[in-house]
Amino acid sequence: MYSSEIKFYSSINNLFVIFGLAVLVLLAAGTSAVAAEDSWWPIQVKSYYGSYDAQSKVPGQASTNLKGPKLEEWNGPQKVNRPYTIGVSFPHIKDSYWIAVNYGIIEEARRLGIGIKLLEAGGYDHLEKQIEQLQELSRADVDGIVLGSISYSGVDSIVAELSAKGIPVVEVINDVHAPQITAKALVSFYDMGYYAGEFLAEQAEKSGRDNLKIAFFPGPKASGWAPETLHGFEDAMQYFPGSVEIVSVKWGDTGRVQQSRLVHEALAEHTDVDYLVGNAVAADVAPGILELTGRSAETGVVSTYIIPDLYDKIVKGQVMGSPSDLTVFQGRMAVDMMVRILNGEKPGRDFPFRSGPFIPTVTTENIDSYPYDGLFGPRDYKPVFELGPEK
Repeated sequence: MYSSEIKFYSSINNLFVIFGLAVLVLLAAGTSAVAAEDSWWPIQVKSYYGSYDAQSKVPGQASTNLKGPKLEEWNGPQKVNRPYTIGVSFPHIKDSYWIAVNYGIIEEARRLGIGIKLLEAGGYDHLEKQIEQLQELSRADVDGIVLGSISYSGVDSIVAELSAKGIPVVEVINDVHAPQITAKALVSFYDMGYYAGEFLAEQAEKSGRDNLKIAFFPGPKASGWAPETLHGFEDAMQYFPGSVEIVSVKWGDTGRVQQSRLVHEALAEHTDVDYLVGNAVAADVAPGILELTGRSAETGVVSTYIIPDLYDKIVKGQVMGSPSDLTVFQGRMAVDMMVRILNGEKPGRDFPFRSGPFIPTVTTENIDSYPYDGLFGPRDYKPVFELGPEK
């Protein structure tokens, strides 16, 4: 049933491409600051309404008690009731993925005139540090917290603690169980994995391959997203007409050193791999390792999500393609949700409890339609950790 739903939404993603690409082009066109600020919405989103029941939640999918998905347009709030300050907690900011999320959060905060205090834990192995930083933010008198969680269920207690203190928490990017979470701005990483598999299956079939051996690099095993990319990918590959064998699954933090080691290990253990598939950092380091080992010609690379560094490799044809979860827009949406909450609106009623952009697949064939700045922000952007509210 769920795979059928994904296939349906895949067939209508062209609606996003037609409508949403105009937004990406405009954001990348270097228009005036006022015009750029006012032009990022509306975008096409999948939304869920109702009250969140964590007992009906399974990883990778929206809680089954929610109503949706509803296909609708997202529009940003026009004002704030007062100059709020929002705390932000990231797993890390050591790769360009989270820098792009940072850009979306900061630009939307600037548009609305609110403050930001951002802390990052240093990696997916540092759950305790993230929990300590969330406690630190709660003591800093922030009005609410936007959380990019390290763990699917490891933040349940701290989110409950923050909620008891009257501090709303909006999850961004990484899904969580967290029964007391206030709202979620994210896409399904099951969907991301599914679209990656759907794309790979199409490309393999076009090339005449019918027996596939794949090494997969999901990311951190305890996270709320990495296992679901593998699950979605496996489900999509069931529709491939030939045989598919995932000969290796290598879990690990998304640092370049760790992912490089895992790619080397997989290639050493399996000398006849047809495709390397996985997290964007693994996909980013893979072409260099394949060239070093003389295997570029026979081994393709597909990512389960896109980062700025990977974008250039798709342009060059070193990586075949990747779905995009439009991280800049997710960052903006998380800020919008928090502002609406602080303005007195109710998630699930006045705006979606959970919502995220449609997922396009960026490939070597269509990448010219996806301007870099529209997907990630300016190339020279440096992360901002603190932003004062307008007085």
